[in-house]
Amino acid sequence: MSAPRFNPKPPSKAQFWARRIIALIVVGLVVWLVVWVISAVLGFFGGLFGSKPANPSSSQTSHSASSGKPTTCLPAGIQVQTVIGDGSQPLTTFAAGVNPKHWFTITNTSSKDCYFNVGAIAQHVVITSGAETIWDSANCKDQGKNMRILLKAGVALNSSPATWPRVHSSATGCDSTQTPATGGGASYHIQYTVNGVKGNDVQFILN
Repeated sequence: MSAPRFNPKPPSKAQFWARRIIALIVVGLVVWLVVWVISAVLGFFGGLFGSKPANPSSSQTSHSASSGKPTTCLPAGIQVQTVIGDGSQPLTTFAAGVNPKHWFTITNTSSKDCYFNVGAIAQHVVITSGAETIWDSANCKDQGKNMRILLKAGVALNSSPATWPRVHSSATGCDSTQTPATGGGASYHIQYTVNGVKGNDVQFILN
């Protein structure tokens, strides 16, 4: 006589879904455990080789901190133009007895506003004739003061005109008490340097 056979009762619908949920939870735990182990290993080796969280560099921090605030102008962003004339417009020839006036135009050619020293002490003016230096503002007794001003980007500013009394300068000074310069069609050149930025050379004639 053969042994009796038993047909197992199939699981109910509730049991089926319960088993699937448990299986998904187990799989999720396994995945989380694998990720955690990988992260721990990477963190260990990262610390071992000296890696650190990314932080803004000091230059980035400084840039952010100073964003929108004018700083000192870079010489490369400054343009100086030498001018000689009557105080209101440029001239190339001066009649006998007329003292030329000279000044400079300064322009911030950069894209940002910045501060620059344009004071008299930062200005150097030289007048030459051929290879000879006729007048040098470094010989003047009163060298003036510093004057740091804000230069707007792209804006040209004119300095106040000064007068050259048509004389040589020397170790004793640069005023009208010095030896007179030659007139009668003599050719001269004048050039400004402002706070280290050299301007253009301008030729003029004294009659």
